[in-house]
Amino acid sequence: MMKLVILDDYERTTDRISFQHSSLANIDVETFCDQAEGDELVNRIRNADIIIPIRERTHFTRELLLRLPNLKLIAQTGSGIAHIDKEAAEEQEIEILTTPGGSQAVMELVFGLMIAHSRQILQLNQEMKHNKWTNAMGIGLAGKTLGLIGLGKIGAGVAGIAKAFGMRVIAWSPRLTEERALLHGVEYVEIEKLFSQSDFLSVHVRLVPETKNLIKAEHFEMMKRNAFFINTSRGEIVDEEALVQALEEKQIAGAGLDVFAQEPLKAGHPLTELDNVILTPHIGWKTDSTFEMFLNKALDNVTKYLKNKAKTKN
Repeated sequence: MMKLVILDDYERTTDRISFQHSSLANIDVETFCDQAEGDELVNRIRNADIIIPIRERTHFTRELLLRLPNLKLIAQTGSGIAHIDKEAAEEQEIEILTTPGGSQAVMELVFGLMIAHSRQILQLNQEMKHNKWTNAMGIGLAGKTLGLIGLGKIGAGVAGIAKAFGMRVIAWSPRLTEERALLHGVEYVEIEKLFSQSDFLSVHVRLVPETKNLIKAEHFEMMKRNAFFINTSRGEIVDEEALVQALEEKQIAGAGLDVFAQEPLKAGHPLTELDNVILTPHIGWKTDSTFEMFLNKALDNVTKYLKNKAKTKN
């Protein structure tokens, strides 16, 4: 009997998902709701023919893949595979299948962070609970400039919402062209202008070798002192030490961060000590509908894989 292992289901989403796919009827399915490392992780998945990782919580390094002789398929939830050593997987003939990303959910969080900052929602909530009625002055979004690093599906969606708020939208990425930006009604600018002109700046490029540590201290130095930096993409795209320094020295007004260089964020991390940062635990994609879509699509990929395998045998 083939074995399917679902890893890192912290939220126990599998409790709400049907496993009645006909092609899964004769498969042994095992789910782990906590994270493991080293030998404990290997013991959990050593006999797996198929693995469904929930997001990118477990890193499939070359060393790990070499210890999984039965593995034939990684049915990834979501579109990101930066946590998988693709070269090692190809060498071992391990197929990798992905699902659509959680674009809409991420877009919503971007504006949640933006509005939480601009209207001081978190601070005012705490003051109200301490019986303090503050005459706070918020920041309106209309007329402000939103800078986007990346104009893919999520970036373009964020641009559309921003324009509905009456914002000016500018964008840059290593591969973005003026023509492609215009297709989305967005103004293409060079990176220096992006950082210097933006009132809000949001990161939406993928994590690839070209974008690792893309945003450095020199870029934060270009930003307005009242600018707000948002990252819902991947933590490794930003030099985190440089960001912490920029926030500590008030080079920028604040940041809204859903992703970090190392996750989970360790206790006592400098970011947790700052009062000009809004932190969320990588929830950009995590809504009920997105989560269930991820897992159902991954199961569909498993079904298709098994059907194709059966056809090949025949």
